[in-house]
Amino acid sequence: MQQNNIKNLIRVSVLLLFWTGQSNAQIGLGVENPTNPVEIKTDAGKVIVDPTGKLGVLVANPKVAIDLRSGNNGAVAVGNTDKTAVQAGAGALRYVASPAIGVKGYLEFSDGTNWVSFFPKGKPRIIVMASKTTQDTYVFESGTPSEIGPKSGIMQRRSSYLTNWAEKLDSDSGVPTNNFNPATGEFIAPRTGVYFATFTFALQSSQVNTGGNNQTEAIWEVRNPAGNITQRVKTNNGYASDTGASPNAVPVGSACTVSVYLNKGDKLRPFTWITVAFDGTISQFDISGSGVYNSLTIVEQ
Repeated sequence: MQQNNIKNLIRVSVLLLFWTGQSNAQIGLGVENPTNPVEIKTDAGKVIVDPTGKLGVLVANPKVAIDLRSGNNGAVAVGNTDKTAVQAGAGALRYVASPAIGVKGYLEFSDGTNWVSFFPKGKPRIIVMASKTTQDTYVFESGTPSEIGPKSGIMQRRSSYLTNWAEKLDSDSGVPTNNFNPATGEFIAPRTGVYFATFTFALQSSQVNTGGNNQTEAIWEVRNPAGNITQRVKTNNGYASDTGASPNAVPVGSACTVSVYLNKGDKLRPFTWITVAFDGTISQFDISGSGVYNSLTIVEQ
């Protein structure tokens, strides 16, 4: 009997509170005489909803729909969502905690169609810089299978990757990454986009004999994640048929610069092919000046 009386008393109390709130059009939690439709007392101050529907968090007179300008404690936190920009609607805001692009996180807003990102340090970009101070190459295309493998210097009339670079920088918006493998000279695109890439190489100066077939080729190769070649872009530097009488030694080299579209996971790698009538068989890189003549740069556009 006593339990039933207590239950009935609770029901009546709730009804009275609801009726009182409706009759006064005001609700106060911890506030005896609220002056706004809703007032909630907290240890830090009041949270109110004013007669126009504006919410003030520790703000007595909110000026906008949600006013948090209460001094040093007015921060607002937003989370991520898997909704599309269309589903979320124009004006929606989300925080993307994604170090994969090289920043610790960034905000996006919906324009009603797309999520639009904005970054405090500018657009994230991949940057790779390296120089070559070794003679290491790797023959990977030859009519003689036994020639395939690592070499010192460039083997003529063979396709050779330039290997063992000295990495200077490999970053994504200032955050170190491992998109570039200096041992192989291979860059793997972490995301789809357009990349500006250039590399140069120079061989030690030597007498180049008379002949019409002297040429060097600097080549960028793109392979997909399965290892299939999808693009090759090259620069061919031809040399004069007569470089003059000995000892008119000349530097031989080449460079290749491209803007190339890469899908995520595509592999970009430099290699060379040369045929030069040297006086002798010199085909060693000029590695003076810490490899300044042999350099590589990749920048996401």
